[in-house]
Amino acid sequence: MSEFVYRIRRFYTWKDQELRDIFLSILAITFIFAYNDGSTQTFNLIYWILNFVKVFIIVFVSFFAYDAGMRLSALSQGYIAEYKMWATGLGISLIFTLLTKGQYPLILVGGLFLHHHKILRLGKFRHGINTMAYGTIAAAGPLANLFVMTIALALSKQLHILPTFFDTVARINGYMIIYQLLPIPKTNGIHIFFMSRLAYVFIAVTLASYVILSLVGVYSWLIAFIIGTSCWFAWYWFMEGGNDI
Repeated sequence: MSEFVYRIRRFYTWKDQELRDIFLSILAITFIFAYNDGSTQTFNLIYWILNFVKVFIIVFVSFFAYDAGMRLSALSQGYIAEYKMWATGLGISLIFTLLTKGQYPLILVGGLFLHHHKILRLGKFRHGINTMAYGTIAAAGPLANLFVMTIALALSKQLHILPTFFDTVARINGYMIIYQLLPIPKTNGIHIFFMSRLAYVFIAVTLASYVILSLVGVYSWLIAFIIGTSCWFAWYWFMEGGNDI
């Protein structure tokens, strides 16, 4: 534990360019969710700005939870995680938001990049960067968002504390989970997919199931886990021919 605490104190930092990428990504995600403020009346600039600030705070906390999940997982394995913004995906997301008037959020803003740290990896089996490390660290980001989403739903649905606010927190984190799990370049999902197709099916289906179930008022990690496990077995037997990958 003391070694892990030392790693956090020594290596839990951001480069200047990385902070810029994170800030631009947070602004972009905020704009995507705040563009349509849900008002059915005449546009009110003050109301829109206040809603933008509220969404910015939510996205800021959610994004750094996602970032922390990856960084802490990376440090525990002897790597340095870095967030890389995807300028093309960010541009597509913003254009899509304008075209759909913010009705259908699209979040393709960036993902994980790993650095091999020789000292932290000294003596480790498979000393360099490998697909297993990339996949497990990439999965930690969406898992952190799932944790935030679960807390938000508990506060909103069970304790009835600021339900409108925490419903928004859950909604934004749900979208972040889904889009980060897509197996396309520049997202975390592609690293999980290359780690193992079976692992990808289990992780993606389990997390997506929790998000989808929450839309119909079912808030259960257990049910999501059962659905993910069932899809794992189905993929294993019908798509992989019963052979290990």
